Parts: sequence; C-alpha cells; structure tokens
Amino acid sequence: MEEVVDVKVARKAAGLTQAEAAKGARVSVATWRRAEDDLSSVSAKTRSAVERVLKATRRRPQEKAAELSLHARRLNESFQEGSLTPAMAVHLSATCGMAYDMSTHDQADLPDFMEELPDSVLFRVQGNHAWREKLAKNFQRMASLLDSGVRPRLQNLAEEYVLHAAISWGRGTWDDMPPWQYVKGIEHRRDDPDWDGVALEISRFPFGFPEFTEDEIADHIGSDGRIKLSRLHPYRWWDPLDAALNEWRKADGSAIAAPEFIASVLLGFLRRNRDIVNEIFEGDLYALDFDAARSEVLLRDASGFTAVLTVTRPDVVVPVRENPFQAFVYASSFVEHIFRTHEENRVAECGACGSCEDCEDGGYLSESANGRDAWRQATGLSEPPDLIDVGRSEDDFRGQQAIGIKFGEDLVIRVTIIDND
Repeated sequence: MEEVVDVKVARKAAGLTQAEAAKGARVSVATWRRAEDDLSSVSAKTRSAVERVLKATRRRPQEKAAELSLHARRLNESFQEGSLTPAMAVHLSATCGMAYDMSTHDQADLPDFMEELPDSVLFRVQGNHAWREKLAKNFQRMASLLDSGVRPRLQNLAEEYVLHAAISWGRGTWDDMPPWQYVKGIEHRRDDPDWDGVALEISRFPFGFPEFTEDEIADHIGSDGRIKLSRLHPYRWWDPLDAALNEWRKADGSAIAAPEFIASVLLGFLRRNRDIVNEIFEGDLYALDFDAARSEVLLRDASGFTAVLTVTRPDVVVPVRENPFQAFVYASSFVEHIFRTHEENRVAECGACGSCEDCEDGGYLSESANGRDAWRQATGLSEPPDLIDVGRSEDDFRGQQAIGIKFGEDLVIRVTIIDND
C-alpha cells in the first residue's frame, strides 16, 4: 500500500518555504500549493517532482535562511536601475514559471499562456503541440533569467509575446500574490509595480503585443515573384526581431513607417493615455476601436458620435463629415496635449519667449503623456506636428480636405466626426 504523504508537514519539517520547494520541483508556487492541498489533484509528473524534493532536502533552518537571503540580495542588487524592480522581476518569474508548468498538463486543453495570442495566430497554431512546447520553453527561459537576476533582452517575437503575456498576468495577480510574501527580503519599492514602464523599457512593442491582422500575417509575394511566409507568421516567431519589425513597418527604406502600421501604434499610444483622451472628450469617451483595413482609430463618445483618426499620406483626400468645427477642436487638443511636448507647444505658440503664460504653464497636459518618445521612435514621426487644412477662416471648416495633424511631409492624421444615429 502506497504511503500517503502530507506535503505541507514534510515541507515544513525540511525547513522549506513554498517558493523554495516549488523552485526545487520546477513548478509554480500555485501548483505547489495545489499539491499541499491535495497531492492527487496534480499530474503524475508533478507528484514525482514534489516527492523528490521532499526526500532529497534535509536542511537546517539557518542554512535555508542564509540561502534565501543571498537570493533576495542578488535580485535586489541586479534590478537597482530602471522600471523593472526586484519585486516585479520575482513576480514575472513566478508567472512565467506557472505558464511553463501549465504546458505540461492535458494536451487536449488550450493552456492559459496561449489565451493572450492574437486570433490570427491562435487559428494557425491551436492544435500544433510542437509549436506550443517551443513557446513554453521561452516562458521557462524567461523565468530562469529573471530568477538569476538577468534583465531580459528580447530577440524575437516569441520572447516579446512571453513578456507581454507575463505582464498581463502580473497586473491581475499582484494584489493576490505580492512577491514579498514568498521571497523574504525582496525590496518593496514605492513605485511597485510599474507595468507600463517595464514595457516601455524592455519591449519593442511599448504599448502591448500587437493584434496581428490576417493581412499582416498572411503569405506574400516577394520581390523575386515567389510566395513567402510572412515574418509575422507564428512559425517564424523565432526569427530575428529586427527583420520581423522591418517587414511589419513596411517602411521600404524610409524612416517613416506605413500608415497601417502607424495607425496600430497610434491606438496603443492613445490607450496608454486614455485619461488625457477622456479629458479631451470631457469625460464621455467610452471606447477606442481600430479599423485596420482603413488605417483608422475610432474614438467613441457616449453622447452619440465617433471621432475618426485616419492615418494617410498628405495627398490622399479624406472628405469632411459631420461637425467639422468639433473635428478642429479635437485635432487641436490632440496636438497640444498628446503629440507635442510642452517645449514644442511653447515654440509653436510664442517662440518660447520665456515670459508669457504659455511659457509658464499654458494649461497643457502634454507633460503627462506616457510613451511619446516610444511612439515617435516606433513610427519614425520625430518632428512636432502642425494642423493643416483648417479652412478659409475660423468660421469656415468645410474645405475639400478634412482637418489634419501633419507630421513632416510624409504623413497626416485626418480627424473627422461621424454621428452614430
């Protein structure tokens, strides 16, 4: 008759914390807790790992404390600078380890770590177990790097996805499972956690992992006339990241990316600054949507209309729609409060004279905009924007072209209003 093991009692007798025991078994803390509650509820592989740890570990409490202190000290020293703090590194490592552990469960079920995938990607890989296992190993590697005190340097789309999936779970689990509860001695900083800051600092997708469209991910015809697999296709997610980004931006050698790419980044930039956008909309903004086919971002107002931001070339005609004056108001507000820095506003308004109200304050929200530098770097739109096609006078906004926010000579964001009735 097989001996029944009380996992919790055995762990405490060995002088182990749950985090240490889970690490030794190479499972997540959550899985170890499940094993303590009911060992029969975990897989046979996990049961074997749990029993191996409990049988092999014979440590005195002071030895355990010394090792734990050393681990926490190493993490505290490794993540001194930047947005990724020691506590956030611990939490991201735990979530990545949990994702890897989930990959060993029933192969018929879709593991949680794949639920963040764009629909266009999930459709192509849902039943591909080899792809799934390869992605799972990236979660394991990320967990190991962070646990060793190494700041991630993302090399491909798979690693980008792992980071953003871990950040998404980190947001949702931080309050229920704060890192200092399972790693004694880890620093708790005042700015913990800054998930947006970590994405801006580490990822090439500072506003979240992209929702690749079918057109972006589909096969295409190369310059040699042959059909080629898109670098954004999940089978190529382990190709060099720069090559995938260059193909997605469709810049064709230009510093300015293609309108459809810029529109998708614009959506992320505005979402990151939703509080400012909502203030521009006087508190009535209720949804931000995206029309990839038209390179449009849709800002829906609760009072019954939608502001449409169309990313296009300056020579493309975008007709005026309803309420052109309101379009002018929004376009002006976006320029002043989101796209320009405070210094750029000063130069535009008064030449940065240094003595007027615009120089002192100006009432701009621009200094609160989050991720402007990342937006400019990703899109290539480094010049401060100006309004174009305002109309013949302040009382006449009905020109042939909708009002535009122009960035240099190559790109403009046209602003129009549509009544939802």
